[in-house]
Amino acid sequence: MLNYPYGLTFCVGAPRSGTTVFCNLLTEGKSAFPMLPECTYITQLIRLYHDILNYSDAQRFKAFAKSKADLADVFSRSIDGFIRLAHSHFAHIEGSQLILKDPEITIYLDQLRDFFPTAKVVCVVRDPVNVVASMGKVFAKQGRATTFDELLSFVFNYYWRASESQLAKSGAMHFVDFEKILDADESEFQATEHFLGYSIGRSGFGKTFFDFDTTDATHSANYGQAMARPVRGEVALSEDERLKVQNAFSGYNLMYKWW
Repeated sequence: MLNYPYGLTFCVGAPRSGTTVFCNLLTEGKSAFPMLPECTYITQLIRLYHDILNYSDAQRFKAFAKSKADLADVFSRSIDGFIRLAHSHFAHIEGSQLILKDPEITIYLDQLRDFFPTAKVVCVVRDPVNVVASMGKVFAKQGRATTFDELLSFVFNYYWRASESQLAKSGAMHFVDFEKILDADESEFQATEHFLGYSIGRSGFGKTFFDFDTTDATHSANYGQAMARPVRGEVALSEDERLKVQNAFSGYNLMYKWW
């Protein structure tokens, strides 16, 4: 269990669901340090911890890990080092909140609690029609061959992992409706601030520690620009594909009322 003299907030959610935009809103508040790149190294450590914990044979685990607590202790030292190195960039800046973001942490939410029991976690949820369409474009740029059903399953897994996590079931994670953020729904901002205990921004991209890589397949031309709701007619899905997404996410739609 890692503790710091500043608060930690993790921003998660499916890729292409608005986590980058919302993370910058989190860092835009007066109490937050600037936005960092995705905390990939920390995610990779948590993923390896998860795999050893769940997929090791008994003999190797007993010999090298001994117990869950001992295994967590081994990984916590490296994770702690990355956190402190990241914060060291802001030694000259007054702040009390360090924001960390990576969509991939969504897959390992319950392992996150083994290291950060007091950290705040917010999960960004976006209309899956837009997420699937956007992720399809990313896969195409990467030259990644996949069927539409595989693409749909890939995206659905993030929503399912988040909603079925113990964090969600215990009410320890706050879900943010990205459509309401794009619509500047003040109640959505205020609900987030009430959960976090500190103020967040309203415009975005005001405090970033890095330059966006425009050659990355996941880069959006909207990064650094004023927030705007995507035009529905621009979603690159056929009518059949759209219906498949709506059928797959019909249960979640009862809550978020996307369609």
